[in-house]
Amino acid sequence: MNLRFHKYESIGNDFVLVEESDVAKWFGSELPADAYPKLAVALCDRKFGIGSDGLLTYSTDGDAVVMRMFNPDGTEDFCGNGLRCAALHAKRAGFAEKNASLKHGGKVIDVNFSLGGWIDVGLPKPNFEPRSVPLVAGVEEIFDTPLQVGSRKVQACSVNVGSTHTVLLVEGPPEEADFQELGPAIENHEWFPQRTSVIWCWPREGRFNAFEIRIWERGVGETLGCGTGSAAAAACIFRNSSLVAIEVKNPGGECAVALGPEGTLNTSAKARHVFTGETKGGFPSGILPAAQDSS
Repeated sequence: MNLRFHKYESIGNDFVLVEESDVAKWFGSELPADAYPKLAVALCDRKFGIGSDGLLTYSTDGDAVVMRMFNPDGTEDFCGNGLRCAALHAKRAGFAEKNASLKHGGKVIDVNFSLGGWIDVGLPKPNFEPRSVPLVAGVEEIFDTPLQVGSRKVQACSVNVGSTHTVLLVEGPPEEADFQELGPAIENHEWFPQRTSVIWCWPREGRFNAFEIRIWERGVGETLGCGTGSAAAAACIFRNSSLVAIEVKNPGGECAVALGPEGTLNTSAKARHVFTGETKGGFPSGILPAAQDSS
């Protein structure tokens, strides 16, 4: 039996989405706890799998969509663009029309479909508290704080917007060597027990409320888009200025971020369904029950 999947993308952030009911039928028995992490590793592989920045699982619970997201290394995470894609899947399936409620990462997230294909995702209030980022015990809040990375020192801001991000507010795009060296080094820095994504952010020339970012995502590496990364950059900018709405140009497309009620954030971007397909086997040993593992 083949497994049906759907490919979605938002601002260049691409995902394989599987419906949990399809996975249950395909698996043919009770799913072990590590089934989805193993599936993520196999399906996200760009050489031997379908290829994506993450695996989304989709189900419904009453009037809400339930979504989980797994990085290509199998770790589970919170994902803004994944929420956008899951909401679009719900709309395409006839489960949502003008808005949707999604349960994700222990939170209930409201998603609205706007004109022109824009999809608005409401994210939690940014949290800079060390225990919430989280940071290791003894490290105080990181906001415009010197961070020693090997022989280098950078000014960093770390914030949780559902997922952990460290934002580097810089004057221009990073040099390629700096991006490739500092991204994984900061991701795995000893201050971050659960690792961190790293967002370089700089002003767009001639625009007072527009910025560009480049993204090193934990558990993935470089990605072309990040909804929570855009929100994290905005949170740091809002805290340091009087701005309440900005445009954030991701390498893969545009994202708008605005302050919402009580300090929450609203991110707006487009998403699209790319294709639907079925797997043809070839999974690493241990994902399927023994009866199916020969494929």
